[in-house]
Amino acid sequence: MIFSTVMFFLTVTLYSKEKQGDEFIAGSIGFTGKSGREGIVVVNSPNKGYLLNKGVLLVIKRGEERIILRVNDTAGKYLICRVNSETGNPVIKEGEDVFYSDSINSGIKYRDAKRIFAEHIRLYESFILKIESTEDTRMISEAVKNLSAELDKLIPEMKRINRKYPELGKKDAPPPVELQGESEMLEALEPRLKEAFFKIQMFSSDENIKKATEDLQKVLSKLNTDK
Repeated sequence: MIFSTVMFFLTVTLYSKEKQGDEFIAGSIGFTGKSGREGIVVVNSPNKGYLLNKGVLLVIKRGEERIILRVNDTAGKYLICRVNSETGNPVIKEGEDVFYSDSINSGIKYRDAKRIFAEHIRLYESFILKIESTEDTRMISEAVKNLSAELDKLIPEMKRINRKYPELGKKDAPPPVELQGESEMLEALEPRLKEAFFKIQMFSSDENIKKATEDLQKVLSKLNTDK
């Protein structure tokens, strides 16, 4: 089951809502190869960086002209890209803005699942960092409450995605190639997520934390209902 992680020491399937019509400047061309068909994009939208993974298509706009790039690899804030066409001779230039757009990525298999993976990675990373960086019970309870609220809003879409991709819920099934990278990132986060909840349990006598964790359990239980 590739869409699973440990949450309160229960295995649950977590998905987030796909946003439509999203377009933004991902970054700019920082370096080009000799042919002008390869380059490195420097990401300047870190809050949207979770969408910019391997296989994603980006676009350079020059008036009516559109040059499509494919992300072949990533390295921190750098995206290694190549012109996604073997016809014509489009040349990319240093300093040009590069856009991400949902519309040009609509044909990618498991596109919505890739977005779901990426958004949950971002959500978990934020939650883990908040728990790891404090001993303040008020801040810990707020982090748990925020996680509950975010997940609660996503549950209807989680269930829709479960129905759309039943093959992804098969036990012991390896992830498809299209989702391998995101799956590995979630697996890498799992030990830190466990540690975060171990830490929360250390403060379980605090009434605010106790209430927050009980509410989180209620949210997670909704995943197992048909409503």
